[in-house]
Amino acid sequence: MIEYGRLNMPSSRKEQLRRPLAHINLDALRHNLEVVRSHAEGVKVFAVVKADAYGHGMLACAQALRTRADGFVVSTLGEADALRKSGITQRIIVLQGFMNVSEARFAARLMLEPVLHQAWQVELIEQTSLGLPLSVWLKIDTGMHRIGLPPDQVQTLHARLVASKRLRQAPGLMTHFARADEADAAPTQQQLAVFHAATEGLAGERSVANSAGLLSGAARGALGDVVRPGIALYGSNPLEYGSAADLGLKPVMRLETCLLATKSHVQGDAVGYGARFICPEDMSVAVASVGYADGYPRVTPSGTPVAVNGQIARLAGRVSMDLITLDMRGVQAAVGDTVELWGESVAVDTVAHAAGTLGYELLCAAGRACSRAYVSAQDSKPIE
Repeated sequence: MIEYGRLNMPSSRKEQLRRPLAHINLDALRHNLEVVRSHAEGVKVFAVVKADAYGHGMLACAQALRTRADGFVVSTLGEADALRKSGITQRIIVLQGFMNVSEARFAARLMLEPVLHQAWQVELIEQTSLGLPLSVWLKIDTGMHRIGLPPDQVQTLHARLVASKRLRQAPGLMTHFARADEADAAPTQQQLAVFHAATEGLAGERSVANSAGLLSGAARGALGDVVRPGIALYGSNPLEYGSAADLGLKPVMRLETCLLATKSHVQGDAVGYGARFICPEDMSVAVASVGYADGYPRVTPSGTPVAVNGQIARLAGRVSMDLITLDMRGVQAAVGDTVELWGESVAVDTVAHAAGTLGYELLCAAGRACSRAYVSAQDSKPIE
């Protein structure tokens, strides 16, 4: 028997037109920043808001943190431009730096801080009038082997930048940890040793620690002047072990949808594409309005928890483009009831682990695909 009913949709017309909905708790975001700051006493905290603040909305998150963060970190000049246009006046580090003269001049005009990771970028600064002095960071490849300058070039390139007289101050010096999320701190300590050797005696701010480096303690005693927390701000565990709750972090995104239908099945009935779930007994199965088009991974296996009115149900069968089916044994619910995919009752890291991925990917994907609603007791008016 199929049960149909009136859906309990959000009141806003914009939200009615789209299910599911990502609720973004800006108070939790602020709380997480303070948790991070407690691990970085006396060090500037630059909030990483790249990738649309990991799917949470870059402009809204930056505005929520503007009086609390010492600066921001983005990937691209386009992201930095959007922050400046929204009224953000704090320092902004641009991780991918600039690609040509016009971009370097753009960075100088907006008082951005591009990261230099190739020697030709230093040469460009030396040979080109940028109109205004520029602030830059030298990124050193200490073991990530992605982008960054070889350690043995740092002293020379630093000297050339200082001699160019085109900078506001001595270039900052940074690196990025490859394995700070692991329980073994040795690889991170090795990277720090390379960094310290490469930068010995050089003027300029230092920045080494991401969320994992901070919260694991792997970089303890060597945080430098600026730390760059990312995923921890959004309430996901940056470490391979433990949980976000263990670290005192609160989930910022609660991804919700609703039940579209419930149906009674008999033992042996197959559910969904590929008949991957066979009912082990007579049971109730529900259908919820979410799928891989909304950022809920297709590879998420049967048995992954979801919360229906605060009760734990389980995924049953394959995730479809915009529907999932749920094992409702022991769960009391009706059509229109709320389904939480992750948030307060189900940690995003739990779903990510089941799907063989990271909380980063789920948050970014859902934030990009779904409508967002912002919640904050501290803000006088809703954030669009």
